[in-house]
Amino acid sequence: MVVMLHGGLDCTSTWKDLPEAIAAATGLGVLSYDRWGYGGSEELNKVPRERTYRFEESGPVFSQLLRHFDIRDAALFGHSDGGAMALLAAAAHPEVVRAVCACSPTIALDLHMVRAMAGARDAFEKGGLRERLMRHHGDKTDSMFWAWYLPWSSDDAVHWSMTAQLAAVRCPVTAVFGQADDYGWRPSARALVDHGSMALEVCALPEVGHDPQHKARGVVLNALQRVLARASTTG
Repeated sequence: MVVMLHGGLDCTSTWKDLPEAIAAATGLGVLSYDRWGYGGSEELNKVPRERTYRFEESGPVFSQLLRHFDIRDAALFGHSDGGAMALLAAAAHPEVVRAVCACSPTIALDLHMVRAMAGARDAFEKGGLRERLMRHHGDKTDSMFWAWYLPWSSDDAVHWSMTAQLAAVRCPVTAVFGQADDYGWRPSARALVDHGSMALEVCALPEVGHDPQHKARGVVLNALQRVLARASTTG
C-alpha cells in the first residue's frame, strides 16, 4: 500500500491523477486522504497552529489512520509539508513504514524559505491564489491558509528541527527536489545527508520548481519504483 501525504496548501484533488499513475507504476493500492482542515475534511479549530502539528499528525494521528484502514505495510509518498511528515511517520512507525518517497520535503528551514512565505501571502491576498484554493477547500480556505502560513512565516521558524527524527528513520528514502523551488531545497537536502543514516537517494532536478510530482512525473515515478525495490531488497 502507498499512502500519500499532501502538502501545506493541497488536498486529495490537487494530486490530480497522480494516485492512479502511482498505482499503475507500482501495482500497489494507493490511499490518498485529506488531512485535518483540507479538502473534504473538517475545518481546523486551531488557528494559529503550533509547529508541533507535524509531530502530532505523523505520530498519533497517523497511527489512528493505520489502524482504521488496517495498514500493516506501507510506503509513504509525500509532498512539501507532507514530505516532511512522511519522514516523521517513518521514524514514528518503523514497524509499518518500509519506504519513503518525498517530493520537495520541507525538512529544514532557512531565512530564504521563511521570507519566501511572504510571496505566498501576497498571492493569497491579492494575486488570485485564494480563489484557486477555494476550488479545492471551499469555506475552509482561509483557516487552512493561515494555519499553514503563520507557523512558518516568522524568523524563529529556522530553529524548528526534526533532525532527531531523521536519525531514527531506518527504511530507504528517496527525496526529489526541484532546483528552481521558490522555497529553496539545499537546507532540506543537506539535513537528510547530514543527519540520516538510512539508505538514501537525493535528486535535484534543474528547471523544476516546488512540484516535481507534476512537472517531472516520470522521474518521480521512477524514483518511487527504485525506493520500493530497495525496500524489498533490504526488507
